[in-house]
Amino acid sequence: MQIEARIMNLALYLLLLLGGVLSLLCGLFVTRMTWRTDVEPFGRRSRFLQIALHPENFAKADRLREIRFLNLVGGLLLLGALIVVCHDVISSMAGR
Repeated sequence: MQIEARIMNLALYLLLLLGGVLSLLCGLFVTRMTWRTDVEPFGRRSRFLQIALHPENFAKADRLREIRFLNLVGGLLLLGALIVVCHDVISSMAGR
């Protein structure tokens, strides 16, 4: 039973992590596709966290709702992956 629970935790972690990363990448992609012309072009010096937290500074207003939704879902999925890891660590420390 212990091995099955660990495999399920690993599968849940990987699904949440992959979903979160893909959602954040989709949010970044949509932001880049609707980049405002009055802002410096996206490049190596662009800060991802700044773009994800404040898309209104970089993207046109017509797609902001979609971008914010993708970023929120991605962040929540990554938080879920972190919770799975924390649960596994606490379970291991408790000796279950």
